This record gives sequence, C-alpha cells and structure tokens, in this order.
Amino acid sequence: MRLILITAFVLGICFTKNTYASIAVVVNKSNPVTDISYSELKIILEARKQYWDNGEKITLIFKPITSNETRTLIDMVYKIKYEEFDKYWFLRVYNNKIMEFPKILNSAGTINILVSEIPGAIAFIGVDEVSKRGNIKVLRVNGKMPDEDGYPFK
Repeated sequence: MRLILITAFVLGICFTKNTYASIAVVVNKSNPVTDISYSELKIILEARKQYWDNGEKITLIFKPITSNETRTLIDMVYKIKYEEFDKYWFLRVYNNKIMEFPKILNSAGTINILVSEIPGAIAFIGVDEVSKRGNIKVLRVNGKMPDEDGYPFK
C-alpha cells in the first residue's frame, strides 16, 4: 500500500503541468512593441503606465481569477491574495489612479477577438490558446518567447 501511494505521488508530480510555462503575453499586431522587459510589464500590470509609447491607451485583459494565467500573474507580479485582486482594482478606480477596470473575459477566443480589435490591448492567455489567425502577436518578455529557456513565466 505504501509503495502504491509513493508511486502515485511521484507520478502526480511528473505529470503536473507547470502553469507558468504556458502563459503568452499577446497584443494587437499594430502595436509596435515586440519585446517588453519584465519590469515594464510589471509597471503596466500595476497600472502605473497606462499608455503605450505611441500614445495608444493600454487596455488590460485578464481571464477570471480562477484561471491559471491570472493566478500566476497575481503570484508573480501583484503578490497579493487572490481574494484581494478585485479590491486592488477597486481602490485604483476609487483613488482616481485609473479610469476603468481591466476587462475580465472567460473565453480565450473572445480574448483573441478583443485583442484583435483594440489596438492598445494586452492580454495573458495560454500559449495553446493564441489564435493563429487574427490581428494579434505574442510579445517577447526579456527577449524570450514562451517556449524558450529563461522566459519569466516558466
């Protein structure tokens, strides 16, 4: 019995998906940015930078708080409890630091469409969910694509 439990535990570890490795940062193809530093991305995610260098308003798009992608961002960037994520944004609006909340969408397909239609949009979805069609592109982060060693969300 003990051997079965140990084997099950080891197999569970071996087959557990690394959620960090599967996140892509996507923007509209018209966005001139192709590579973004992790520190600049953090500034954007914290809403301390609300416009791209070309003057386009940044529109943050997230999956729901229950998604691996958003939880990864909360763990790595915001470093707050999941339950405090909504409060984080409410306080920014209340204190007039931002004019509108980020968009929260359930469907990766809808996120792809919205990023395609909003020139300043930036979203965080699974690499396997990025549309091959449409008007979007995946950004390099610190010079790395999601499938390369050294990508910050691995």
